[in-house]
Amino acid sequence: MVLGSASGAASRRGLELGKSSDPSIAAVKAGIEGEVIEVMWREIPNLRSLPRGSAYDVVMNDPRMLDECLRLFRSRPDLFRDIVTDANHQPVTSDQTILSCGRSLGDAIALVVRASARRHFRQRLDGRVRMGPPVPQPSALKRMAIAFGLASAPVAKTAPRAPSRSDVLYRAIRSYLRFDWQVPLIPHYAPMTPALVADLGARLLDVREVAELRALSAPGVTPRDGRPPLLLDNARRLLLQGRDAIDAEILWRVVQQMHLARLFPDAESDSIRRVVAQVSAVHSEVIRALLPVLGNDIRRFTVFLMVAFVTLGEQRFKQDFCHEGRGYAVRKLGERLDLLPPPPPTLDEMSRVYKAVLATAYVGGVEAKGESLLKAHPELVRALDAMGNSRSAPAAITG
Repeated sequence: MVLGSASGAASRRGLELGKSSDPSIAAVKAGIEGEVIEVMWREIPNLRSLPRGSAYDVVMNDPRMLDECLRLFRSRPDLFRDIVTDANHQPVTSDQTILSCGRSLGDAIALVVRASARRHFRQRLDGRVRMGPPVPQPSALKRMAIAFGLASAPVAKTAPRAPSRSDVLYRAIRSYLRFDWQVPLIPHYAPMTPALVADLGARLLDVREVAELRALSAPGVTPRDGRPPLLLDNARRLLLQGRDAIDAEILWRVVQQMHLARLFPDAESDSIRRVVAQVSAVHSEVIRALLPVLGNDIRRFTVFLMVAFVTLGEQRFKQDFCHEGRGYAVRKLGERLDLLPPPPPTLDEMSRVYKAVLATAYVGGVEAKGESLLKAHPELVRALDAMGNSRSAPAAITG
């Protein structure tokens, strides 16, 4: 059977993904539970040790296992070339490509992510289902009348079922569950309140780090006055009022909420605090040169400065970023950053690209740019290639 083909019977176990009268969704479900999971079971050692019949439920109940399966799907498209196809029976690897059923591959991914999230929310938030009060037993005389057909047995009145905690959260977050990179974050979505999800809205898709989700979920982090949370605000929030100078205390809060101590694995908290103080002393020329090319994004701006400190070292960072008259060199770095699409907002992706750009600082002098820059620095090409593989265009599924 081909994933996305409307032919063939839908799986009889596939109702966990939700009943649907849409034959295209039913076909996607059947394909995932059939030949797709068959390949996963054959290729992934942790699945191969289980009975084939339980593989689907094991994967859907465990976001870590689902993440491993989706990584296999992305890294080994050859394994699925005869399963995931379009109307012309050609292999489909792009999320935007339409499968033979009329749904895109991105739609199918979104369906899987949502189904896994719903299962996890139920396991995490609902616990045991509470039973209602027992039905009152009729008296002995009433029971005798019922036995002789002279009276009717009492009918238990069932109160309307209130939405469970998992239902409420799922309804709030469903529209924002779209991409395979979200699967490892599912356990960290569970503690979020529906109100927080509503406050964040589509900005939730800008958060890809566990540390940042935890920070956003902390009490009082999301303002109720309409202002965005610190991590999702404009980078000018870092600046002292009326000045092109960084407020060290706000920068420290951003570093903490992003858990950028990961850049300094052996450093104590006091040492990192000292680094933040040094980074906050960057010259106003540097701020004016870098803010626009980093999209005025508070996380990208902060990560670039912290990565620059790590990559260049303390003395060279001070020389290039903190002293007057060094604006020309930093502007050249800014021009190189402006050549690139912004990396996804994860520390690994941003670090890889920013380190590659910083490594070009003195190639052929600060004049190096464009094609000569890329030819001189294959590590920058590799960073761009890796970033390209990690980007996803939005996709959604209806119903």
